[in-house]
Amino acid sequence: MRVGPREVVFSANCFAAAMLALYVSFALGLERPFWAMATVYITSQPLSGAVRSKAVFRLLGTLVGASAAVVMVPLLVDAPLLLSLALAGWVATCQFVSLLDRTPRSYLFMLAGYTAALVGFPTVGHPEAIFDVAVLRAQEIGIGVTCAALVHAAVWPRSVTALLGARVRTLLAEAERWIADALAPVPTERADQERRRLAGDVTELHVMATHVPFDTAAARPTRALLSALQDRFVLLLPLVSAVEDRLRAIAVEGEVPADVAALVEDVRAWASDAGAHDPASLAARVDALAAALTPADWRELLIANLLDRLRELVEALDTARLVAAQAIDPGAAPLERVRALLSERRRRPLHRDLPLALLSAVATFAAILACCGFWIMAAWPEGAVAAMIAAVVCCFFATMDDPVPAQRGFLIWTVASLPLVALYLFALLPLVHSFETLALLLAPALLVPGVLMALPRWYGRMMPLLIGFAGGLALTNSFTADAAGFFNGSVAQLAGVAAAMVATRLCRSLGAGAALRRLRRAGWRELAELAAHPGRAPLPAWRSRMLDRVGLLGARVGDLEQGDRDAGMAALRELRVGVNIAQLAPANDDSLAALRADVAAHYRARARGDVAAPEAALLARLDAAIATALAEVPAPRDRLAALTGLRRNFFPAARELDHARAAA
Repeated sequence: MRVGPREVVFSANCFAAAMLALYVSFALGLERPFWAMATVYITSQPLSGAVRSKAVFRLLGTLVGASAAVVMVPLLVDAPLLLSLALAGWVATCQFVSLLDRTPRSYLFMLAGYTAALVGFPTVGHPEAIFDVAVLRAQEIGIGVTCAALVHAAVWPRSVTALLGARVRTLLAEAERWIADALAPVPTERADQERRRLAGDVTELHVMATHVPFDTAAARPTRALLSALQDRFVLLLPLVSAVEDRLRAIAVEGEVPADVAALVEDVRAWASDAGAHDPASLAARVDALAAALTPADWRELLIANLLDRLRELVEALDTARLVAAQAIDPGAAPLERVRALLSERRRRPLHRDLPLALLSAVATFAAILACCGFWIMAAWPEGAVAAMIAAVVCCFFATMDDPVPAQRGFLIWTVASLPLVALYLFALLPLVHSFETLALLLAPALLVPGVLMALPRWYGRMMPLLIGFAGGLALTNSFTADAAGFFNGSVAQLAGVAAAMVATRLCRSLGAGAALRRLRRAGWRELAELAAHPGRAPLPAWRSRMLDRVGLLGARVGDLEQGDRDAGMAALRELRVGVNIAQLAPANDDSLAALRADVAAHYRARARGDVAAPEAALLARLDAAIATALAEVPAPRDRLAALTGLRRNFFPAARELDHARAAA
């Protein structure tokens, strides 16, 4: 654990913003200033742009959720069961939409969900006060987010754009180093580790990019530019793997031809040093070698396929460098190639897991309803707190594969906050007679966790501690220390977290391996559709979803057991399989319909879990299609490249073409 000036200043900013929010709330005579104080810490992020983005969406989500509570509570207050169903259904629906959105807007939907619970449940005994409570909640949240945004922007702001530029440089250097290692004559042990690191860093780039529109920098890269950059890096993952695979396969069959080996070495040198060669001349050399090659056997087909993939690699890395340079210096005029790339990316469909989002919503619905049921049957005065906390905890961690460990951590650190709350409530706060004294007493309890919150590995621990501390103190204009209320409220908090954990465990917990298999099955279903019905779905939309899945898979590879990790690496190549299928499936060409049907049947079987290895009939179809293409004059280069790629991906152990099988 390393604490530096940045972490100290971040904590001081959080404390200053929290005290400012408290002071404003007290001065305005608002009833629940602790809402504003807690909001400061929930909204605060080390990057100033991230603070502003969370502030905007938190405020909008609060307004929507509070409005929903104002509508539901007065209508259904005389029917507790119906009101519980309505509020639980609202929270679950908002969470469902949030999980499907997968953009910065998702935070808005999540806030709209559990804000209705925070406003609605405490007012069921006093429905006439619902409008006042909703307005108060919006006011306190508005004060909190405004204070957080102002202080973090004014005092040593940390620009997302500047940090992003440094991250892009590092990411590009990692990609270049990995490509150089993959093209080395002798395989390096670190190549697989570099590939996993690159996949994880690409995901981090995506997370940072969501905050760029709210950054304080004068010149910022657009989200479209950053999405295009992310896609360039993600596209390198299966592409470099394909080049590496073809090199090793050719080496097994015999020596790599000298001119091809020299070209590979020059591409490797160019990947390490952009000034070593001109990418246009490298591409021209690839084209010249490919034009001079007339494949007649499997080894020559592999060489031709290697050249095609090298050509794509040169173009992809060159484009990635151009887009990266634009992201690092967003004030520069964009090049024509970058503008053309951005014009293709105005709409980017992402992978959406409807069943998993629905299961998450069901878990949230069940947790809230269980708390409400116990509350109603036991007539427990603090039952509303349990229902509220269950809603919050379910929503907080819904994007994780398995939220239960994080929810367990939330429970542990909420428990850790209780002795600190008790110390303040019953020993220190009775001594307070001015705001200055209050700020002085709160400083130790807020400044130390604030420093730790700036460290990524401690953020998930300090956030529940600070939320529990702020909520437990429940600072108002008229302080009273109620031991019974503190005990009941604490038990209700823990009961709400426990209900969320049980419901989540029963309904939707997934390990990284299970999440990977769900992602792969979704890809297999789309690959089957692409093979069976060419031209039905737009290829750019399919490619966008597959690129997104590759990034999601790559981010999980480091958390997998070895067997699932191997499957994760195989999934990175399935994007290339889909591109090969698309190359074989122009809308007006039915000559390869039988082959496409076999490919579709294979992926449907994989999606059902019926079969893992391709059937021998598919190999026969591929050999026959390759033999037919080789007999044509001139040989169709694109078709041969696609067929070779499919054969190598489906049957990596297959060697020479079986001419008897091909003839059949």
